[in-house]
Amino acid sequence: MRLVFADHEPHLKPNPRRDHMSGVPELSYSTLDRHGGRVLAPGQVVRTAGQSAPVGTIYRYDRLLVDESVIHDSDTREKLESAIQNTGMWLESQSASSIVAGQGSFRVPVLSSHGDQAAVDAWALLQRLRTVNDEANLPSEILDKVRLEHLMICSKGTPGAGNGEPPPGGGHSYSLGRIPVDMVNPMPDRKSLGRRLRVAILDTGVPTKHPAFDVSDRTEHEDTFVVVDHAFQVKIGEHSDSPAIPLDDPWEGPVHEPTLIGEVASHYGHGTFMTGLLRQISPDVQVYSLRVVHNDGLAYEHEVIGALHHVADQVEAARRGDEEAYNVDVVVLAMGYVDESPDDQPGGWIGDAINRLSALGVPVVAAAGNQSSDRPFYPAAFAAHPQPENAAPVISVGALNPNQHVAMFSNEGPWVSCYATGAGLVSTYPCEAKGSRMPDRRAKSAFLDRHRESHDPDDFSSGFAVWSGTSFAAPLAAAFLVNAIAESGMTEVDDAIQASARAHEALKRLKSR
Repeated sequence: MRLVFADHEPHLKPNPRRDHMSGVPELSYSTLDRHGGRVLAPGQVVRTAGQSAPVGTIYRYDRLLVDESVIHDSDTREKLESAIQNTGMWLESQSASSIVAGQGSFRVPVLSSHGDQAAVDAWALLQRLRTVNDEANLPSEILDKVRLEHLMICSKGTPGAGNGEPPPGGGHSYSLGRIPVDMVNPMPDRKSLGRRLRVAILDTGVPTKHPAFDVSDRTEHEDTFVVVDHAFQVKIGEHSDSPAIPLDDPWEGPVHEPTLIGEVASHYGHGTFMTGLLRQISPDVQVYSLRVVHNDGLAYEHEVIGALHHVADQVEAARRGDEEAYNVDVVVLAMGYVDESPDDQPGGWIGDAINRLSALGVPVVAAAGNQSSDRPFYPAAFAAHPQPENAAPVISVGALNPNQHVAMFSNEGPWVSCYATGAGLVSTYPCEAKGSRMPDRRAKSAFLDRHRESHDPDDFSSGFAVWSGTSFAAPLAAAFLVNAIAESGMTEVDDAIQASARAHEALKRLKSR
């Protein structure tokens, strides 16, 4: 198992022949409805005259990201509200959705239809605002501060690509999916250390109890392998603006699909699996687990941005000497989206959050996505954007099969930095997960007080599973990086320049191996 680097620096390369729906995840109608989501298909939407056709993405149809400067300035806000009301819609609420005090990036207003005059659709609204735009009505500098909110999808294996679910039409390109297994090798011992290197995983969280690792809250100042943040999750819950269950607790389980069948939710245990990979490869680190992904694999762009700023706030406070702050050395992300911009250049605030961490010297390791596409998947594709001097790297990670060939499901392209094993991996999984699928055969044992049965496909009481996806290649890459940082002995850094130099030096050592 090793890290394979691209033989070039990551860059964005336009592909005029690309299918406009390339890279857009396939989601069920019920999943989209659960989150107020809609697929933007270029041939089915209105667009401003003279503007290039968009490319496909997934967005929240009744939400907009609006810069706080627009909301806080009464004249500017009134101009925006008036322009929206002229389309037959209004901003139902201007209440703050800032997840972290002082975050200062945006608000999420709720769109509502005025009688039967208009269907609520954020994309159509933006096009109409641009169509009627003139300097006397709604200046372009205001419009530039109003954007779609994307639904971000976690990059676990897709059907037919190692998820244990056959694709439509039968067949199976990967024989191993999310199935229960047992772990023969014990978890490596953890050394007693002073300052541990810390890896933030922004995902579905971890169970409160698992035989492979212990969990504590940040306020308890315990040397557990996993640290959660109840206070942050409460803020997420307080500002939840979705019909889906709020992420107001570090863990929710067990969770099943919202059908009468009772299958284990598609991404339940996703963050647990990621955490277990770090436990195997980097036992001496500490994982900071923030829950921003729902158990169906979707995350809201503004909540992910809020979590990234929260991590940055903690890093800044720790370097100022705040003993209550939680310093972080590496951030791992497994979710992302493809942008509607035809030149694949996102205009949202998530890039600002990534750049802020990078400027603080905190490298961000992000999964490249599982759509078998070369279309840039963000935030991973920020690895191809120019970085300021003295900034830590952004690393995009594709998936390899165990034989080191690129996994069929993995995205790849000139914007991908490196590849790590992401198919057929064994890691931790919530023990309480048990679905409705039954063994093919079952009989009473003739000699023991238990049954004889074939393999139960969704009884995870062993606490381990096999799974596939670039989601899991990303924490492996992060583990290699953090181990290389640990080899330097620089667990403590005083400022952003030192932290960034430490990350680049570790990356250089990995590339030379």
